[in-house]
Amino acid sequence: MAPITCNACNKEFEGEVDQKDHYRSEWHRYNLKRKVAGVPSVTEALFLARQAALVEEKSKSSPSQMLYTCSLCSKEYRSSKAHQQHLNSKSHVLKASLQPETSAEGITVIKPLVRKSNRVSNKAEVEEEEEEEWVVMGSDEEMEEGDEVGSDEEMEGMEELDPSSCFMCDAKHENIESCMVHMHKKHGFFIPDVEFLKDAEGLLIYVGLQVKRDYTCLYCNERRQSFQSLEAVRKHMDAKGHCKLRYGDGGDDEDADLEEFYDYSSSYVNAEGKQVVLSDDAANVELGSAGAELVITHKNEEGMLVRTLGSREFLRYYRQKPRPTPARNTALATALASRYKSMGLATVQSREQIVRMKVLKEMNRNGVDAMRTKMAMKSNVIRNLPKNCPY
Repeated sequence: MAPITCNACNKEFEGEVDQKDHYRSEWHRYNLKRKVAGVPSVTEALFLARQAALVEEKSKSSPSQMLYTCSLCSKEYRSSKAHQQHLNSKSHVLKASLQPETSAEGITVIKPLVRKSNRVSNKAEVEEEEEEEWVVMGSDEEMEEGDEVGSDEEMEGMEELDPSSCFMCDAKHENIESCMVHMHKKHGFFIPDVEFLKDAEGLLIYVGLQVKRDYTCLYCNERRQSFQSLEAVRKHMDAKGHCKLRYGDGGDDEDADLEEFYDYSSSYVNAEGKQVVLSDDAANVELGSAGAELVITHKNEEGMLVRTLGSREFLRYYRQKPRPTPARNTALATALASRYKSMGLATVQSREQIVRMKVLKEMNRNGVDAMRTKMAMKSNVIRNLPKNCPY
């Protein structure tokens, strides 16, 4: 029986098992690459010698890794950056304050990292490098502390944002009213339908975060990508005249973000606060303002008994107990409305303006549909027909 030979390495094998093991070796892969490049193969001894030389050169060029140990907290770190972050953490500072006699030099112990002599695969080395910055938390309290630090950083942006500060020029004012007057005179920004506004402070915080934190234009919103800096989005809004809210001009999805700051329930109810839908036999049953509730009234000797029946579809909302709107927000909205009226601004859109807006929106939609149909018919033509074809 003829022996089995590897043409790339010029080596003979006694059986198929040895041949398959050889095909999985690094020496065989190295010779395959040399064969593709048109270079003669090397022997196994020469290949091992080259590998040893590369490992020795790599060990000389790379500095020895150090192990940083905090003797106060009994924690070890493999990088100076992670160790410095631990020294600045709340848990370490608290423990250090309880032991004032311990010096900072005595807390930190630096020594070379002892590695194992076993060969580690390339995949394991990559995973070790990725995990160098990770810290093993010792207890549940430290895990909770890490979560609190992350949440504190997220809340810092909310606390630092002052609703009485202009989001276009960072001018600070005594109250929100003077800030709104400044933004209207200086930048042309005003709040639409201010008479129905129930949370003026929340709306200003939301708008300020959208500009200062997300670098997003108030009018373009999600129609374009965010800008790279705060100055870029401010220059864009100033140059394009986009220092205004896209409320009523966009689609339902764009208006949904601002609807939580408004309350239009007082605009579509009658003088009694309800819309009567039944009469005659059921005159005591009325439809609530939202259209999904039945209000049943019954007169007796003690007075008027009112019961409200809701749909089971909204059961999860009935179980909620939202906090009532603070009187401060209502007073603020009233003050802004009176200030806008004194400046000659329309606080509520008239019925003619609403109808005109709907007509313009419908005309734009019809125009877009007609243009798409025209372009589709123009593109749906085979232009490479023979000359004798009339079409």
